[in-house]
Amino acid sequence: PRRFGPYAARGYLRAKNEEAYNHVFKNHYPDEERSAARPLKTSPCFERMKNLGAVFGSVYGWERPNWFASQDYALSESDLNKPNALLNKNHSPPLEDGRIVEKNSFRRSNYFEFVGAECRHVQEHVGLLDMSAFAKCSVTGRNAESWLNGLVANIVPKTVGRIGLCHMLSKNGGVRSEFTIYKRSQNNYYLVFAGAQERHDWDYLKKLAPSDGSVIMQKLTTQIGVLVLAGPKSRKVLQKLTDTDLGNDNFKWLSGKRIDIGYAQAEALRVNFIGELGWELHHPIEMQNYIFDALMAAGAEHQIRPFGIRAMDSMRLEKSYRLIPRELSIEYSALESGLDRFVKLDKEQDFIGKQALLSWQRRGFKYRFVTLEVHGTRDADARGSEGLYKKSRLVGRATSGGYGFRTSKSLALGLVEAELAVIGTDLEIEILGERYLATVIEESPYDPDNERLRA
Repeated sequence: PRRFGPYAARGYLRAKNEEAYNHVFKNHYPDEERSAARPLKTSPCFERMKNLGAVFGSVYGWERPNWFASQDYALSESDLNKPNALLNKNHSPPLEDGRIVEKNSFRRSNYFEFVGAECRHVQEHVGLLDMSAFAKCSVTGRNAESWLNGLVANIVPKTVGRIGLCHMLSKNGGVRSEFTIYKRSQNNYYLVFAGAQERHDWDYLKKLAPSDGSVIMQKLTTQIGVLVLAGPKSRKVLQKLTDTDLGNDNFKWLSGKRIDIGYAQAEALRVNFIGELGWELHHPIEMQNYIFDALMAAGAEHQIRPFGIRAMDSMRLEKSYRLIPRELSIEYSALESGLDRFVKLDKEQDFIGKQALLSWQRRGFKYRFVTLEVHGTRDADARGSEGLYKKSRLVGRATSGGYGFRTSKSLALGLVEAELAVIGTDLEIEILGERYLATVIEESPYDPDNERLRA
């Protein structure tokens, strides 16, 4: 099975195989990070992030900051409170200096408050996130636009500098892949997609590409780094480093420009996955540390701090942003997953899965996407795959869940039987054996009108 990517040499595979065997009879925790064969793939700012207290996770071989701890933070034996059992390991591997900083748990763990502080800081000030693990490629050639339009359900951006969120459907009308597509110039497109999906998505792109040379694709993942600058003060920080006017009239939401950042350059895309004013800065990876240092220096007066993937995930829940392969999968139709505004059934060009989706639509959809507020939680939140009930009847499942620190709500995303996907409907969700009231609420409980994104 193609469990890993082409980065996995025999030595890597041996180490991971031995690690898996070693864990056969141990408890497996959510958010657990395994240490074998790490670190392997690191972005240039890895050491800088580590020195700032990053606690790393791994995706597709890449090291990414999950959250940040203070330099002297450590868990004691009493903090860990290990069960009195033979196989009682309940923490992530120690850091290089021997400190244990993360306790594994099915409930809210010790990192909960740290992640909350990161979310609130981004909301109030400005934060910096390393997303270099994003998969990236270019699509060029005389037929690039028409080929992409036949691939995805949305209309590919027509205007140079515009950005579109586009989905490739499966043949049955489900969602196979998600791409952010940025039009750099005529018949020149830049695609960004999930790092964990790189091998899967790249395989499909290659298999579906024409063989006549009219479309040329180049994988760019390891050539381009990505730093996400986000928060209400992000414009003030970035404007200190560039002569490009970052004001709303010149640099609108969902657009991109090539800008100078001090001595370096980057494609600045005004889009992010957390719902705050900000930019993704896609840059030559060899310039990353220069850009990182420049941003941290320019942001010092605005209290800039790094933040991690777990804060990002909390904030995306508050915006009801879907994720591959949770809310978006081949199990549910694209329209059941609530992608109506991204699926253009009336566009001139046919696309993969369109006829199957139309047929599914005529038959009627069984499920609909919902955002839920979970009431009465104390020390545990939904994580995904929890059952959703109406009285005693199973009516759907949660696909993601967690705590929204900006809204002070325990939240879940999920799919439920269509007739129950009505604002105000009360359901129950089962979390660790207990039932909690869960109410269907409006999408995007944080900043529903996107005023902060458009600020």
